[in-house]
Amino acid sequence: MKIKLICFNKVNKEYKEVYSSYINKLKNHCDLEIIEINEFDHGDIKSNMTKNEQNIDLKLNDLKDYEVFLLDINSKQYTSEMIANTLVENKNYKGGKACFIIGPSDGFSQDFRKLHPNKISFGLITLPYNLVRIVLLEQIYRGFKISKNQKYHK
Repeated sequence: MKIKLICFNKVNKEYKEVYSSYINKLKNHCDLEIIEINEFDHGDIKSNMTKNEQNIDLKLNDLKDYEVFLLDINSKQYTSEMIANTLVENKNYKGGKACFIIGPSDGFSQDFRKLHPNKISFGLITLPYNLVRIVLLEQIYRGFKISKNQKYHK
């Protein structure tokens, strides 16, 4: 399975060790690519959103055969089992190509959200982008372990 993760900025050094740990764990389960975009934050919120969404769209042009999932705090909350089922469904019925997008600090516009119907929320709390990346990678890893009926710590 091929998984792309589109996100903004680099991972800060204090998160790097655990971040790298999950990337290494996922190597046994999928072909993972992290696509980092520099966040545009030099204007008002609306123009920042527009510029950042245009930069995401440029990356998505190369991923037309990927199923896209936005991480969106205001959408359906997913359990680990739901993520596992999503991965299995994508692998078995949708080409085995998934792209997860962690948005910029200003979030996504309503228009952008409408373009991408698949949305995942990890709850109503706001997390720093570094931590969201780690949580997403951990949940993808856990999803693979669940789908393969492999033991995972609790």
